[in-house]
Amino acid sequence: MDLKTPEHRFVRSGQPKIMGCVPPKNPNFTGREILLEAVEEQLRRKETAAVLPHALHGMGGVGKSQIAIEYVYRHSTEYNVIWWVPSERESLILASLAELAGRLGLDTGPQANIAVPAVREALRSGKPYENWLLIFDSAEDIDAVRSYFPSGGPGKIIVTSRNRDWERVATPLGVDVFEREESIALLQRRAADLGSEDAFRLAEALGDLPLAIEQAGAWHAATGMPVAEHLELLARRRPEILDLDPSPDYPVPVVAAWNLSLDRLAENHPAARQLLEICSLMAPEPIPLNLLRGGRNVEISPELDSVLRDPVLLARATRELSRFSLIRLDHRRGTLQMHRLLQNVLATGLDESAEARMRKAAHQLLAAAKPGEGASPELWPDYQVLLPHVQASGAVRSSDPWVRDFIHDVVYFLYYWGAHETSMSMAREAWTAWQAQSGDDDILVIRMAKSLAFMLCQFGSLEEAMRLNETALERSRAGHVPDEELVDSMWQMAIAQRYRGDFGEARALDEEAVAMARRLFGPDAPETLHAAHSLGISLRCCGAFPEARALDEETARQFDQLYGPTNGLTLDSLNGLAIGIRESGDYRGAHILQESTYEMYVSSFGPDNPATNKAARELAVCRRRAGAFAEARELTEDTLVRFTERYGTEYGETLATQMNAVVDRRITGDLARSRELGEENVAR
Repeated sequence: MDLKTPEHRFVRSGQPKIMGCVPPKNPNFTGREILLEAVEEQLRRKETAAVLPHALHGMGGVGKSQIAIEYVYRHSTEYNVIWWVPSERESLILASLAELAGRLGLDTGPQANIAVPAVREALRSGKPYENWLLIFDSAEDIDAVRSYFPSGGPGKIIVTSRNRDWERVATPLGVDVFEREESIALLQRRAADLGSEDAFRLAEALGDLPLAIEQAGAWHAATGMPVAEHLELLARRRPEILDLDPSPDYPVPVVAAWNLSLDRLAENHPAARQLLEICSLMAPEPIPLNLLRGGRNVEISPELDSVLRDPVLLARATRELSRFSLIRLDHRRGTLQMHRLLQNVLATGLDESAEARMRKAAHQLLAAAKPGEGASPELWPDYQVLLPHVQASGAVRSSDPWVRDFIHDVVYFLYYWGAHETSMSMAREAWTAWQAQSGDDDILVIRMAKSLAFMLCQFGSLEEAMRLNETALERSRAGHVPDEELVDSMWQMAIAQRYRGDFGEARALDEEAVAMARRLFGPDAPETLHAAHSLGISLRCCGAFPEARALDEETARQFDQLYGPTNGLTLDSLNGLAIGIRESGDYRGAHILQESTYEMYVSSFGPDNPATNKAARELAVCRRRAGAFAEARELTEDTLVRFTERYGTEYGETLATQMNAVVDRRITGDLARSRELGEENVAR
């Protein structure tokens, strides 16, 4: 339907209410006025109920992202919300939109699989803000990126991409090289002493490619080299580059310009060159400077080691890279960023030995930046920043034990964050690679096998989970691992047994694990508490509620002391404690405790978090047992809707909530609907 609207639907002044993740404004931005006007006109003309992206496409290095950035800063006063979404990987989109959920004030918690749908709905409805602008940058996978667009709403979307297929679904705007006058203007802005004739000759040699022009201007400003000599050097490097890769995404002019700077660095600043090589093996997203500052205990090379151990030398190295326009420093956010083309140039130029050495260094730097406990929501933003670099660098396939330990934590962060499929995929990739490298008896291989088994249980793949856990426990009992790993293997196996319904076997194994842990590590060690938490669940599954209550009270207290009141382990134990108290007959005490625990879940994890919904289901039972029948039914029905909408009617948690709803409907006199749901539940 063609909707006619006024030319200016939204009139406002001042800065946007929310503006996030937008790269810094480029002080050297030059020209492009016609393109900027075209973007503005297309966004204005296509103001309809359907959100249609406006795709800036073109080969690498023509300045697609720079045009989008410049548009944002020029028109920032016209939007209430402006949000930049890095889109090269789905994990980047998830992290960006999850952060936007918090900025919009949505009561979702930080879990991506909860926050992202809420953001799309808020943008579609225009609540709390209409007149928004999203920029999906480097959006190469059309179907994946489009799945995150709001389905309509009072706002606009800009897409930047090298993929011309966006023309099928978006209003295209092709971005080409500079006009010659624009090239000359940028060169003279970067190097004020450069004459017009010399600037013309340089622009001609570089094919007016914006990224190459920017690099050449930085080179001339830094070195003062005569243009004739500069052109001669470019001409010498050109045949070598053509032999490397003639593809359009590997533009010869910019590679030649970069190689001059890279050669100068290798000669005069080898540590800075090596630092750049490490960054080339990470994602083309902002790299936290703290990641480099944490490398003082990492050994890479004599030149770079001294730089990483001295903040003054490190600052000097990054400043040198910025001076040659090889990185973009963002002092406000404390990050550096490389163009993906430069990353490709550097990575392609590394021989096998150098690449292995620099990739190992990248992995070790990432491991040294490990934020902490992956179940703690306050640490999730730190994990989100590291995640794209973990994925791009191939850290999941590392043989370094510290890196593998870090990957184990990343897997659990992804699970708690809500990226369950990514978590299971990473666990499987790690287990497969590590097993091939180190064999079945390696402790970290065994640990990742158990993590994969846990994820498989969540997805209902119980047979494979049991096989992995059985093998892990068998090898652990054979003496291939430390005692704490054997304890872990026991209670992890008990989880799988409970999923299969073998409650008695699970209880026996948990009791063995707790006894061993208490004897070896003491009653308050994390190893003991994990086993005790699992035993509490097994006791409740077996109907031993008084014993479970006593155990859970102490476990919850100890988890609180170790990890804090909002940690998932603490809240899980409190949730289990409320069940034990309730089933022991203290309905009022259980009701009071579970109301408090549920509020903690809502405030820390959000109302739609799966763990929050499980706590809500238990709270509804506590309300019913305490006599608050109407309140119990209301919460049960709400929880049933949440589980059904997210997982469908066949999901185990949905079925459990349906059973509760059958009881609540019966007790409140709605007998017909109680029977109807009960029959559906039995059939399923």
